[in-house]
Amino acid sequence: MILDIGIIKTESGNNMTENLIAKPIVKNQYWVVTDGEKKVGNVLADGSGFEVKLNGSKTHYKNTSDIKRKTRIEFQTLKTDKTKIELPFAIYPTTNKVYNSMFDVKRKLHLYTKIQKSKCYHAAGWFVMNQNGENEVFFCPKYIFVQRYSYLGPYKTEDEAKNVINNL
Repeated sequence: MILDIGIIKTESGNNMTENLIAKPIVKNQYWVVTDGEKKVGNVLADGSGFEVKLNGSKTHYKNTSDIKRKTRIEFQTLKTDKTKIELPFAIYPTTNKVYNSMFDVKRKLHLYTKIQKSKCYHAAGWFVMNQNGENEVFFCPKYIFVQRYSYLGPYKTEDEAKNVINNL
């Protein structure tokens, strides 16, 4: 059985005999079917296959291959952007390979762990920390120290951090 969707009239009254386009909304589950301009139906994955709703009528298919073969619906794929995004905190140095990287928005710090399963986070960069009334330079201190003590930083180099101490 071949389902001929026939000629579809758009709201402007133009006849549409070209293929319909199924644009994915939820990957492999829900598509909106358009005639290029307007929505004319949808495709919904249910437990037993796919339900196609076009112009008020429902038809059930086992898979998307059957839909492509028996109707004039072309399925588009989700376009994923694979460009690598440069993170603003990647400029600060770290000691080792970085795992579980995250960004502390409040303090504007790059946080990471040194091994995959670790729960101990470190802050990337050089810091000037005030411990017991004395300013000291630390490289990638534990995040708990950043939370407990007053600090200045992060800095890209040790020299920058030392210059800050000299200027205090």
